[in-house]
Amino acid sequence: MKNLRIVFLSLVIALGMQSALYSQLSDVSFLKGGPADAQALFQEYLTPYANILGADLNAGWYNSGKVHKLGGFDLTITVNTAWAPPAARSFDVSKLSLSPGTVISGGPMSPTIAGKRSEAPPTLQYFGPAPYTNIKVAEYTLPKGTGVNMIPLPMAQLTIGLPFGTDVSVRYLPSLPLGNAGNIGLWGVGGRHSILQHIPALKRLPVLDITAQGGYTKLTTFANINYDPASLSNAAAPVIDETDPMNSRIFDNQKLEMVASSWTINLIVSETLPIISFYQAIGYASSNVDLGLNGYYPFPSIATSGPNMGKAVVTDAGVLKDPLQFRMQNNKDLRLNAGFRLKLGVLTIHFDYTKANYSVFTTGLGISFR
Repeated sequence: MKNLRIVFLSLVIALGMQSALYSQLSDVSFLKGGPADAQALFQEYLTPYANILGADLNAGWYNSGKVHKLGGFDLTITVNTAWAPPAARSFDVSKLSLSPGTVISGGPMSPTIAGKRSEAPPTLQYFGPAPYTNIKVAEYTLPKGTGVNMIPLPMAQLTIGLPFGTDVSVRYLPSLPLGNAGNIGLWGVGGRHSILQHIPALKRLPVLDITAQGGYTKLTTFANINYDPASLSNAAAPVIDETDPMNSRIFDNQKLEMVASSWTINLIVSETLPIISFYQAIGYASSNVDLGLNGYYPFPSIATSGPNMGKAVVTDAGVLKDPLQFRMQNNKDLRLNAGFRLKLGVLTIHFDYTKANYSVFTTGLGISFR
């Protein structure tokens, strides 16, 4: 019961951290500078989060190199926790190809989503085209870091033994609400095949197992956004052009949607003793994140005619649907993994560490029948 409480607490903490991170994603103030700059800034800001998710999805597939016998199975709950390296916790805004004439104040370095909350991000200012170069169209401060450089991701996994030294795994996290922040869910499939059975000189060793493993996981998630013309308010606030009718209800149902897909292949070696087993692996992993800012969003511009001529305004023409849609190609990593598993009757507890650019700790609790 104590172990179950520990796992339950881990899941609560993991989902609570997810909710806090998703709340941070609701800050899309960098849309004020236009879709092109927003994409460049958003991609830099979110890249560590995308890479962390990819690393989490590729971890926790195994806790032994020994495949199940026909009909054997294990059911395991794992929590994979990846973290961003120091180099991924900030970025240089001045190195991005932002709109000509963009003024960066407060220094060029800005925290990513994995950066420190205490680090002050720069402020960006945008001015109109000639002859309105003295008119400020938008001004905003980039979002702060969350102060959280790791994300725990829980999931359940079932592995069933098949003939010919093979077993298959399915993993799943039902679509879970994260309060008012958003939603998250995942599924995956994988398999292992015993290589040791094909090596006559080694297959009689009682404690050694060598296995090839591969797996694919897909995660879908979204964060709710609330961004309308009122969100553009600042020292040089654009005004709504009252001569251009605008229905405020079109700004309902704004969402930041992410779909992360990942795959990994691994060669596992394990040594099984009566109560404890040790496993080591070398492998390769890759992941992608498709990101979309869906819904209608307002963008300011300079009015060149009418009663607001020369002012920064928001008009119907400045309201764009689904302004950001892009893919982040994440790290393709060589992975080194080592861990151990305790087996107490049918109960198993395991811990392992994966060394990569985005490293991962995995903990798990399950039941296993050979």
